Amino acid sequence: MSNPKVSVCLPTFNKVRYLPAAIRSVLAQEFRDFELLIVDDASTDGTSDAVLNFRDSRISYIRNPQNRGLVGNWNYCLELAQGDYAIVFHDDDLMLPGLLRREVEVLESNSKVVLVHAAAQSIDANGGVFCVSRPHSWPALTSGLGFIARYWGLNGGGYVVMPSAMFRKSLALRLGAFNPDLKYSADADLWQRMAFEGQVAFLDEMLISNRVHASQTTQKILTNSLQMLEERLKIARATRKLVAAHGGDLDRHIGRLLSWELAFDLLELRRWNATIPHALQYGRAAARVHPQVLFSFRFLTCFLLALLPPSIIRCLKRLHIRWLSSVWSAARGVYK
Repeated sequence: MSNPKVSVCLPTFNKVRYLPAAIRSVLAQEFRDFELLIVDDASTDGTSDAVLNFRDSRISYIRNPQNRGLVGNWNYCLELAQGDYAIVFHDDDLMLPGLLRREVEVLESNSKVVLVHAAAQSIDANGGVFCVSRPHSWPALTSGLGFIARYWGLNGGGYVVMPSAMFRKSLALRLGAFNPDLKYSADADLWQRMAFEGQVAFLDEMLISNRVHASQTTQKILTNSLQMLEERLKIARATRKLVAAHGGDLDRHIGRLLSWELAFDLLELRRWNATIPHALQYGRAAARVHPQVLFSFRFLTCFLLALLPPSIIRCLKRLHIRWLSSVWSAARGVYK
């Protein structure tokens, strides 16, 4: 039997509530030449029973005897993958119709493309859509410094929704795959390195549902503010080093966006019920390691807003997202 064209890697850990829906969304894709590698990182919530309920020859289920950690499990998935192309899909997200087919078409038609990603809609814990991505958030093709400039918000801003990203597996492995020293930003680090090896394509089509809920890894990291701060600084340093190695200089712009992200963290900490002293501790630590943040109007504004009760911050966040979604939906011609 020949190897599949695509490896859909589905690393999972204690997400039995969402995992079956994620699996069904993959199996429902009209593109059929793929394997679905479900790599269970020693879950304790009945994940194995949920997976074994599926009867599909494309599914391979591997259970790690010991927990490898988030990024370690991502890399183990890539080691096991047999396809030319790979997606590291999330165990709580949903593929929308056409994702695999459309992205394979891009990679097959242009050998210079090393990574292709797509627009997404955000869904809540119950699957309700509450936001769509901004239209035209990426050019159809970017590469190198242009990709990093876009990623770091210099030309309008944007990020790659990881479960939408299909890439050439052999290149990712040659570059060392995901950096295990990073956690929530290990994907961004790999995409940036890949962008200097070829072109990054973007499909401005809603092909993924990205779930946002309190048990996500990013939200867990946020509850440990110093860990989040360290993560922000690590990816900024790695990006500066990468840019410098290719003759670029984006230090000022990276520093500016880092200030914005630190400001965002303040509100997120409070939104997820961190105490005011906890949030203020994060603000003081951020100012010590990144003094530029003190000259950011956004940081100062968020610092003051962080004094509000979490319930008020959550309400303001919902109103803001609702407004953005209505604007972006109208721009996309999407009406609910």
